[in-house]
Amino acid sequence: MLLTQQTYAMNWQQLKDKVYYCDGSLRDIYVHNTTKADWQIWAEYVNQNYKTTFHIYDTDVRVGKVDLKIVLDYWTGKLDNCSTATVLLDDIQLNTHFFSENEIENDIAPQDINTIADHYKVIKYMVGLSNALNKRVTLTPENTPDIVHISVLKEKVEINFD
Repeated sequence: MLLTQQTYAMNWQQLKDKVYYCDGSLRDIYVHNTTKADWQIWAEYVNQNYKTTFHIYDTDVRVGKVDLKIVLDYWTGKLDNCSTATVLLDDIQLNTHFFSENEIENDIAPQDINTIADHYKVIKYMVGLSNALNKRVTLTPENTPDIVHISVLKEKVEINFD
């Protein structure tokens, strides 16, 4: 089902029940078929637009901006431990684990999405990321990238209630 901005508010309960249901699992925000250049764009996007924290596991230091050089060092085997990033959409926390350069994955807890305004924050992040990367961004149940609840390509937002 394709929803416009005007119909989001009318469907908040449906969004909560079908997309942001709380069953103990997370939701994943994916961008597939990414490159190191895409990751650099992602890092610049979140560093410029959101409060971020970057946890460097090798030193146990937390810094305020994502440092992609450290991630690249992990991917090339120069570091043994994978760092993580936290991106705050106000009070909604996205966690990023840098498992692979081929896929951007953010984890989001559905219990953090309690209002239509929270939903709009998630959509704003997804639209901004899609525009920055010129790629589709999807929100799925945890570890199930083929079951797409929300798909964003630039300004086009599709929500699947099935």
